[in-house]
Amino acid sequence: MKWNPFSALGGKKDNENKEALPKIPGMPDMKDMNMFQRFAMKRLMNMSPAEREKVMKKAMTPKNIEKNKGEILASLENMRKSGQISDDQYRLTKAKLGLK
Repeated sequence: MKWNPFSALGGKKDNENKEALPKIPGMPDMKDMNMFQRFAMKRLMNMSPAEREKVMKKAMTPKNIEKNKGEILASLENMRKSGQISDDQYRLTKAKLGLK
């Protein structure tokens, strides 16, 4: 890797500057996300648990769930098929979100 004169840390390589986020089951890799998604994920992971829960409750309103129903069901189905969640967890999640 060549030296980058615009690097904030001078001589360190770019790979050394990247911070690693904790791996959460079902979370896509950072390399598969676009710039905005990576930024949002870093902000979410740096929040306190109480603040993160508040933000998630605000995002998971019935209106937003209904708007993204197809995508949510597809994600749940993929998680069930890959073994990340059991059939019982699948049914419970659908019931909690009000998806039939």
